[in-house]
Amino acid sequence: MAKKKNGLLKFAVGVGAAAVAGKVAYDKVKAAKNKLTKEEQDSAELEVRKYNAVCEKRDVEIEDEEFMGCEVKAIASKLTVDLSLAVFEKDVYINFESIISNVSIILPDGVNVTCDIDKKLAGVHNYVENTDEEGIHTVYIIGKAVLGSVEVIPVNFYVDDEDVEEDFDDDAAFPESDDVEVKVKLEFEHKITTDTEAEDQSEELDENNYIDGYSLDVEQLVYNELLRC
Repeated sequence: MAKKKNGLLKFAVGVGAAAVAGKVAYDKVKAAKNKLTKEEQDSAELEVRKYNAVCEKRDVEIEDEEFMGCEVKAIASKLTVDLSLAVFEKDVYINFESIISNVSIILPDGVNVTCDIDKKLAGVHNYVENTDEEGIHTVYIIGKAVLGSVEVIPVNFYVDDEDVEEDFDDDAAFPESDDVEVKVKLEFEHKITTDTEAEDQSEELDENNYIDGYSLDVEQLVYNELLRC
């Protein structure tokens, strides 16, 4: 009996400890989110802005403005920083810290990338092909990734060939002067009679409006069959 009580006591203590640990972790995450949110808001008027994500999925898009660099922090999140429509007038830096997160950085054509990322149990993939052309600016990505992945990808990198709509030439597909030959296979069976005295069979016969005497109206016959389809 004493052993059973001790087992229940240990279980209760374990549940209580787990609840306390969960509450502590929740408080820490909440405090971190509030801190990072304030940091981002305070950087709104700065040249180098901050973009943060805590326990969320977030897309950051910078469009039609000069990109001066940024700082990124992601904790247990999926964060995408889309710079495909940003303007690059000089070399810039992206400083980031990623913990148990997936971070994607999308860049436009015409920029080079240099990565210096300290990774621990994380994958880092840079899919941008650098060029030696003059006047090409470089994006320096510096940071740390722990238990997650970091992707640096050019715009339209994941667009499939099937998603690209090809121009359709109506004139080539449907020429006005040329006839289009189409073979249509029709199979049907009708019971007919030319005996005008067999009135007792009239209910069993089809309406044969395509037969006039000894003439067979093929167009009318085909029309009837199309109506049955």
